[in-house]
Amino acid sequence: MPFTVGDKLLNLAKVFSLADAKVLTLRAIASLTKYSYWHLTRLYKRYRQDGLKNLFRQEQKRKPRRLKEKDLEFLKRYYLTLGKPQISLLLYFLGLDHPSFPKISGEWARKVLIREGLYSAGERRKVFRRRFEAPFPGILIQGDSSYEQWLPGDERYYHLIVFLDDCSRLCLGARLVARDTIAEHFTLLKEIVEKHGKFITLYYDNDEKYSYIRHGNSRFFTYTKETADLQVVRALTELGISVINSRPGDPHGKGKIERFIETAQLQLPVWFRRYKVKTLESANRVVDQYIKYYNEIQHHRELGSTPMQKFQSLRTVSKFTKPDPEKRLNRIFSYRYERKVERDNTIRFHGAVYQLKKRASVYSYSGKKAELRYLPNVPLAIYIDGKEIENRKLLTITKRALRYERLYDRVAIL
Repeated sequence: MPFTVGDKLLNLAKVFSLADAKVLTLRAIASLTKYSYWHLTRLYKRYRQDGLKNLFRQEQKRKPRRLKEKDLEFLKRYYLTLGKPQISLLLYFLGLDHPSFPKISGEWARKVLIREGLYSAGERRKVFRRRFEAPFPGILIQGDSSYEQWLPGDERYYHLIVFLDDCSRLCLGARLVARDTIAEHFTLLKEIVEKHGKFITLYYDNDEKYSYIRHGNSRFFTYTKETADLQVVRALTELGISVINSRPGDPHGKGKIERFIETAQLQLPVWFRRYKVKTLESANRVVDQYIKYYNEIQHHRELGSTPMQKFQSLRTVSKFTKPDPEKRLNRIFSYRYERKVERDNTIRFHGAVYQLKKRASVYSYSGKKAELRYLPNVPLAIYIDGKEIENRKLLTITKRALRYERLYDRVAIL
């Protein structure tokens, strides 16, 4: 392979031979050649390792990479079919769907699409902010939800609930739901604790499920922090997890989860379009695949690796711990209510009557306070004095029947 030899490098090679013969020192050579001493030291090290050849710039003659006309047309058509995704996502799906397509780099594909007028390189001004970062996984978990039109061709809005580890950026769980309810948060948090373990702190915004919202000096504000009912905060506190709320109007306080949602808003519709998602159930299956892609395949530039690699490298110092086996997660992650047992050992809840099963040592639970643990589509659990009591649903009372029953009780009292 030919080399371009300049007079400066030839003179440098001559003086290096004088340095080998110990006629001149490197500092003396630096003053003669007008190189800095440290740069000259690096050049001399390369000269000693590989000789004179390593000092010369090699002329690399590469053939320009060109696609065939049919491949170029296919690339443009495939790019438009996916809805103009990010270049990295385009190459990922191209490798999955068409592995025989010629290998191209992301920069080369970007230049081709710009030349064809399909891709516009927008100006992205990088904003540098000093971010807090937890030293180990499991110390701080960031959570948030986004209300968007996630499904292509579907005008309905859905909520995407996401929880992210602050240290490793690992997405611990995500779910697309029609309504952002307490039950959905219970289900997702329970799955995270079962899979990864109990963490230390959850960082969320001022959503009404996680914070006591105060509207200035509103005259309608009647409850205090002690009397307000926060089911999610109560469940996390019972498990030993503290909750921190970000300052209102300050999204930069939880910038990592905000950045993840911004990326998901760009990439998830492409996944839905590729898999032709029409229902919420199929959308959540695609969300699980996307989370696996984000955690294990997509390279995170700030980390220098994938989130899973960062998480695995810190597994020995991880703060995720197994929850106490005596604490049943089904009981913790559920709605909690208090009711008083009637004289006939029954409890009324949500328009239904539940008959308590008597024990040999207890004849009646009349007058006692019962703790009810409830989740939609899950049998009701009733606890008295910390012990679960077997119960049987007798009947469902309609609103009209309740109205007549209350009227009858009022007349009977008179």
